Amino acid sequence: MLRVSVSKNIGFCFGVERAVEMAEELLKKNEKVYITGDLIHNEEEMNRLETMGLRTLDIESETWPELSGAIVLIRAHGIPLSTREKLRERAKKVVDATCPVVSNVAQLMKEERERGYKIFLFGREGHAEVEYLRSCVDDVEVISLTTLPMIDKKMKKIALFSQTTMDVDGFQKASRHFLKQLRSFSEFHIHNTICSVTIEREEEVKKLASSNDVCIVVGGKKSSNTRKLFEIAKKINENSHLILNSDEIKAEWFSSAKNVGICSGTSTPQQAIEGVIERLRKIKN
Repeated sequence: MLRVSVSKNIGFCFGVERAVEMAEELLKKNEKVYITGDLIHNEEEMNRLETMGLRTLDIESETWPELSGAIVLIRAHGIPLSTREKLRERAKKVVDATCPVVSNVAQLMKEERERGYKIFLFGREGHAEVEYLRSCVDDVEVISLTTLPMIDKKMKKIALFSQTTMDVDGFQKASRHFLKQLRSFSEFHIHNTICSVTIEREEEVKKLASSNDVCIVVGGKKSSNTRKLFEIAKKINENSHLILNSDEIKAEWFSSAKNVGICSGTSTPQQAIEGVIERLRKIKN
């Protein structure tokens, strides 16, 4: 039997748990509830909520059904402010489930912009959180490690932020890139706005991947923070795998393994993790 080690921080984070509880509470009242895209990036959890009656709006096409008698729930990643206003005009009520951590980043970005700083956001282009944040402040430039900019000498004040689910090492590399050009501008503020929960999970997955023969990351394939954990694990331990649930486990991964470590993204439900643990404990070498 495999020895199974489970990460200390596992399952939903505060922001995800809050969003799911808000959805459940609205659905229990038999309200007609729509969600603006995936509430969270986990397919199984979204399927569960849909069986309770949650309906999904295609916010990009804006080909929306009649919403005058409906409640619209804003996903945990947030949505662009312009879309939010359109929904308020058409829906009975709009309920905001945006993660408070993300909302705090938006507020800090606004404050720095008002002070005259050019805003750079280290994140994944097209990600829901990034689209929300860039809608809150004008002239935000989204960057990655492959698109690090050379600074225009006309820019005198620069502020660097991060999407909350990006990796710490990547953000530090981006920060150093700007610091090397410090002579080109007079003021530079670095705001490490990566969520502390995801930072803790990064450290844990590094330990799990290095101390176990196999490392399993449980979570949705569209989840940014889950993919990040998998990428970190894979660099340390080639025998690392990203799975949605226990059905995706393959026995050959453990042919010569004695121990396995398990961690999860912040949008992974506890029951998915428990299912993986149960399945692994039945595997014999």
